[in-house]
Amino acid sequence: MPAREIRTDIDRPTPDEIAALSQLPAASIVDALGKRGALSYCLRLLTPGLVLCGSAVTALGPDVTVRRAAIDLAQPGDIVVVAAGGGKEKSCFGGVTAEHMQSRGITGVLVDGMVRDVAELRRLRFPTVARGTTPLNHTYPAGQEDGAVNVPVVIDGITITPGDVLVGDEDGTVVVPRAQVADVIATTQAALKAEAEKWADRRGQSLGAVDQLTATGYTIIEGVSS
Repeated sequence: MPAREIRTDIDRPTPDEIAALSQLPAASIVDALGKRGALSYCLRLLTPGLVLCGSAVTALGPDVTVRRAAIDLAQPGDIVVVAAGGGKEKSCFGGVTAEHMQSRGITGVLVDGMVRDVAELRRLRFPTVARGTTPLNHTYPAGQEDGAVNVPVVIDGITITPGDVLVGDEDGTVVVPRAQVADVIATTQAALKAEAEKWADRRGQSLGAVDQLTATGYTIIEGVSS
């Protein structure tokens, strides 16, 4: 990952595409991506009942000034991705920053690390995905010499390129590559419709699973076990 770079322009999906993705479950999006793009279960939504969804503006490292540069460059509808290296000892995000971001139309944050002020984040209804919480924050500057803004970052082995869309709910978070956004929306919507119709037809009916297992060699034993 390049350091000491600030890239001001990124290719974003349309607001309509972001809105469409925000209505789709993260699990169904992962299915549409061929079981790819899911971040680790360790990154969890700390603001229950909300959905994280937006174009990624990336900040490499935990430093506050680098993160503020990303905030300054973010546009309404974006989320800030703080690639803080997954550290669990100190937080690098909290309620004051969230309130400022919200005032600029930024719709959420994903922190590869820890955050604090969770009660405030929930009061603000600011979608926040992180590895956990701790009241102890960094002493700044913190790794500023290696920071960057709007460069590709890697979290949990998944590359997040600025302009990719992150969708996070209580199941987890998935990265949708910018180039695949339109296809993923269409595929996910079609799959959800087909799934709903399939299960509507099966309502109250046997699923036929016993017969299917019998055909594969399972033994059927009748009568009550003693």
